[in-house]
Amino acid sequence: MFNKLEIIINYFKRNPPLIAGLSILIMFLLFWLYFFLIIDPNHAKPLSFRPSQSPSSVHLFGTDRLGKDVLTSIIIGTPQTLQIGIIAGTIGVVLGMIFGFISGYYGSYIDYIIKFIVDIFQSIPPLVILVIIAISIPGDMTIMQLSLIVGITSWLGPTRVFRSQVLVIKELNYVVLAKFSGINSIKIIFYEILPNLMPYIMANFVMSVAGAILASIGIEALGLGAFSSNSLGMTIYWNIWYSSLLQGWIRWWLPPIIIIILLFVSLYLISQGLDEWANPRLRTKI
Repeated sequence: MFNKLEIIINYFKRNPPLIAGLSILIMFLLFWLYFFLIIDPNHAKPLSFRPSQSPSSVHLFGTDRLGKDVLTSIIIGTPQTLQIGIIAGTIGVVLGMIFGFISGYYGSYIDYIIKFIVDIFQSIPPLVILVIIAISIPGDMTIMQLSLIVGITSWLGPTRVFRSQVLVIKELNYVVLAKFSGINSIKIIFYEILPNLMPYIMANFVMSVAGAILASIGIEALGLGAFSSNSLGMTIYWNIWYSSLLQGWIRWWLPPIIIIILLFVSLYLISQGLDEWANPRLRTKI
């Protein structure tokens, strides 16, 4: 047990990107938690205050054109954006695992069909697909609907990654031996292949979350998001709608931009740190 703990500690010591990414994310979450405990969620509702108030002791970042406290809106909206990223990222990775494992392991015409579908959809800009699906949703969009829309379009990249890894692993001696031993294919996938792909799955999940957040922000910035939410993407949409950049309302548009940058930097560094674990060429000892 102590030996494993020492290995983990040494892994973190020689992995500055992972430490930096986790540190940024943890500090960000602590700051968010502090403000979440002292704010009133009702202050993030439209017309809670007089619109366009300047920063003060009551409103640290002032109020926006909708009459919402800017700080409260950001504190309430950040977990909504993360929720979209986590749900959509999970859906994308799970679907990618299913199709990637099936395609890579069974090969033949199944591999050809899945590859063909992936190639077709990857030739279309993802934002175009998202917009087409989003405008087809009747009524007001919800956070969950947006998460599902982004999620079902996020499986293409993971499918390619997992397929390529399964193609390599299934030719290794212990997998070939398991096949000759008559072990069921499902058991081979779950007990022989899947454990060896966990590093790739974790690294891919982190990047899928980041990609899903970016995709959701793009959809929301176009006015196709959940108007009842305070997500970072909807905050950017209202900034665009009211031309806050041209109006010089830096206190309204800058905070969500900073938070988005911090989230992406932390997730990118974490994924880079996990790459040593996932990539045998970079790994020295895990």
